[in-house]
Amino acid sequence: MHESNLWAAWTVRSHDALTAGLPSGLGLRDASALTLIGSHPGCSADWLWARIGLTQSGTVRLVDRLEGLGYVARERAGRSLRLSLLPAGEEALLAWNQAREDASAAVLAGLTRAQRSQLAKLLELGLRGTERVRVEADATCRLCDWQACKRCPVDKSVREP
Repeated sequence: MHESNLWAAWTVRSHDALTAGLPSGLGLRDASALTLIGSHPGCSADWLWARIGLTQSGTVRLVDRLEGLGYVARERAGRSLRLSLLPAGEEALLAWNQAREDASAAVLAGLTRAQRSQLAKLLELGLRGTERVRVEADATCRLCDWQACKRCPVDKSVREP
């Protein structure tokens, strides 16, 4: 039981640090959508909704809001709509990536460099050890800086269909 308390407390501390650093007016789902659209330009709302934990209609409303803020553009491609970030969305994504880095630094501040390295290795083992399908892996990484993760342990956990 003590182990689950430690995990829960660490998770809550991390969540609080992440949400405190969000750009003004954005929530974690907004940051997830910006991250995924920025990493997968031209994706559809159907592709997006399965990865951010909303219903299809909830995703449409989220994209509507992000479009209204000037962050996201929709482009018709046949019967579907392709999503991409506008310059303001790219700036918000950069701000989010920096806020995530700052939150990480704050949460890990009490650890030495060696301890942080050890924790990173353990987290990689845990992430790699859970088998997933692609959509679940993308959902797991929905707040990640995809460009920064060269050897993604979550990618290594994906089972082929």
